[in-house]
Amino acid sequence: MELGISPFIANVSGYLVGLVLGFFVSRKFVFVSQGHLTAEVLRYLGAFAASLFLNLLVLRYLLNTLHWNAYVAQMVAAIVYTACMYALTRWLVFTPGVRR
Repeated sequence: MELGISPFIANVSGYLVGLVLGFFVSRKFVFVSQGHLTAEVLRYLGAFAASLFLNLLVLRYLLNTLHWNAYVAQMVAAIVYTACMYALTRWLVFTPGVRR
């Protein structure tokens, strides 16, 4: 946003940058999964899309309806994304049966 781009573009750009790194860190270190890579990538992309969609809904609501400061709205939306993404990856992407 400091570069003059909209909060929505800044938001999506930031999450896209972290998408690949987030998958491999979560798979290897957070959930220590040894499941089928392709299946986990597809589930991860679905979880990412759902979490990002919820993030953008919250951001839009905070900015357009409540007229919050853009930086505060970004932080709250990021918390929502993180909670949603963790829950989905924990229970849907990296299943307990494939962890060490």
